[in-house]
Amino acid sequence: MEGRSVLTEALGIVRRFLKEQGFSARGTAFRRTCEDGNTIVLSLQKSVKSSPREALVTINYGVYSARIASKFPNDSPPGFDVAAAHWRKRLSEDGREKWLQVRETDSPAESARTMLRCLEGVLVQLEEHSTDQALRDEWFTGSSPGIGKMQRMLFLAILVKEIGPPERLEEVVEDLRTFVSGTVHEALVERQLAEAGIGVG
Repeated sequence: MEGRSVLTEALGIVRRFLKEQGFSARGTAFRRTCEDGNTIVLSLQKSVKSSPREALVTINYGVYSARIASKFPNDSPPGFDVAAAHWRKRLSEDGREKWLQVRETDSPAESARTMLRCLEGVLVQLEEHSTDQALRDEWFTGSSPGIGKMQRMLFLAILVKEIGPPERLEEVVEDLRTFVSGTVHEALVERQLAEAGIGVG
């Protein structure tokens, strides 16, 4: 059996597992809406370096905040697109991207087990970051998986404005304005802050 055929059957097993966990599916992309309205998304991506004998697969995943999205009505809804998530990551190990090997000599069940073992850790991370409080707390540390510093600071300002703590808002907004001061992004950030109801100082 070719690597891609093994992969197709293995993905079928993974798809059934994720649907049992409450995910909707579109191809190799999956999403689930959380109780607070946020959406967790993940997708299994095959590398362009794959060959008929061996497929290379990784997992992209993220969290889409409904509260942040409400401030940007012109942005696309979350759908199944991990790139639209406000917090996003790719499967990694020891700080490096991890690609799973699916060989033509592997059984679909064996390959599916490998993917499911990795998915266990991914699902834990998604659950841990599925709330706006968790996103806010991580962004307070300076960590911004999958997004740039400016985006992190803007999203953080929105969440602090919406869920607190209110005494940190001025500090967060000032840090953001200082970061973009004199850059091509300055006017855009001021407009986005105003649209988020934070105001222009």
